[in-house]
Amino acid sequence: MKKLLLSLLTGILLFISWPNNGLSFFIFFAFVPLFILSDMILKKGLSSFSAIKFFFFSFFLFNVLTTYWIWNASPGGSIFAFIVNSLMMTFVFWTFQFSRKVISSRLSFFLLITVWISMEYIHLNWQLSWPWLILGNVFSNDVFLVQWYEYTGILGGSLWILLANIYLYKSFLNKKLDLKTSLVLIIPIIFSLTIKKNKTPIDKLDVIIVQPNIDPYTEKFTADSKYHFESFLSKIDSIATSETDLVLAPETFLQEQIWEHLFENSVSYNGLQKLINKYPNLNILIGATTFKILDANSLTSTARKVIGKNIYYDVYNSAILISKKSYEFYHKTKLVPGAESTPFPKVFDKLSAKIIELGGISGSLASDNYLSSFSISKFKIKPLICYESVYGHLVNESDNLICVITNDGWWGDTQGYKQHFSYSKLRAIESRKSLVRSANTGISGVILPNGRVSSSLQWDKKKYLSTEVGIYDQKTFYNKYGDYLGRISAFISVMILLIFIPKRIIFSS
Repeated sequence: MKKLLLSLLTGILLFISWPNNGLSFFIFFAFVPLFILSDMILKKGLSSFSAIKFFFFSFFLFNVLTTYWIWNASPGGSIFAFIVNSLMMTFVFWTFQFSRKVISSRLSFFLLITVWISMEYIHLNWQLSWPWLILGNVFSNDVFLVQWYEYTGILGGSLWILLANIYLYKSFLNKKLDLKTSLVLIIPIIFSLTIKKNKTPIDKLDVIIVQPNIDPYTEKFTADSKYHFESFLSKIDSIATSETDLVLAPETFLQEQIWEHLFENSVSYNGLQKLINKYPNLNILIGATTFKILDANSLTSTARKVIGKNIYYDVYNSAILISKKSYEFYHKTKLVPGAESTPFPKVFDKLSAKIIELGGISGSLASDNYLSSFSISKFKIKPLICYESVYGHLVNESDNLICVITNDGWWGDTQGYKQHFSYSKLRAIESRKSLVRSANTGISGVILPNGRVSSSLQWDKKKYLSTEVGIYDQKTFYNKYGDYLGRISAFISVMILLIFIPKRIIFSS
């Protein structure tokens, strides 16, 4: 019973530390109960496998309580996500438990850190990518603590949390808070408070952010889409001025079937161009589902065939920048597993639609992309479509403004859209750029380079926000080197697992 209570306590502490649930402070000792549990199992001489069920219970509880809202989009998808993510976290702690029997305590705790960060790094890059619960995300509503993310990204936050938990656990054993533990907790905060957060912008853009508030289940994909588009054009025409530089509209806002090679002939393009021609500086960045004809001799793995014809095409979740008499397509590269892509297609191709759909466009979309950023005047504008805004490494050194377009209405009025919005604050800090966000049902708004929200639109409200946004040319260490902590951790983990552990097993046998 005591083991189960310790397991339960870790799950609860992780949950209440997460954004919008409670206080992030709890994350600093959330793993301590599992360390105590690990000690109990070790002292009783039990197998490391006997700890798995307790570790899994902790992480499954954490996943369910924190990301329960996935259920609104897909019950099957939510169960799959809960189980896979919990198993990955459990594997890390099982590796730690096993290592305690064959290597020194200090090295086993070091291994725990590197394997956990390696696991998070995998979650940023593999086909079942789900980085939502990377530990470093926990500070997205307490950005004053982590201004140093411009050097480390969110994996730096994970490193801090793991170190703090280990040192607090040792303090618990010693029944006193020693100097090392205090320094681990305090130094990153002091460093964060001393960093100069905002430099003077090199310029500004006048931006109109659109929040149409169209229900994705009952309104978005219906005959009313024409009405929504015409209403959008009329409203922008009424509030735009000669100074307006950019209009930002959400993911898949355009509901017309758009073939990229015929875009100039579309109703959407002509309606947008007519609006743009009224204003000297106006550009429109808008979301759409687009289709591209493929060469039959060089088909992609996501190619689809027109029924009855020898014609193949790919489908994309796209952001389109329309300027005067020109346009560019950006294709979403980080696709939602199941909903937009089939991970490990040989295994999941027949099951993906029923099991791992997380919300979004159904089917396996293409992700090839020959465009990294848009250009407006002399500035680089980085588009991030929905799920992509959870990935800091997608923002480049040369980008001057981050534009997030999303549709979070799939999850309803839950913690999902609140967490998603808060994570955008970390993207602003990592790159020291302003971030503008257009979400179909909210939350839309503007985030400053220090992660502070300067203006926002309330959830479930049809509104338009006209604002001035600073443009910056800062280049951060993280933008240049990306998730280097993940790469380093993966290398160290492999070295320990391949060298130290086999060596200890051989010499002890």
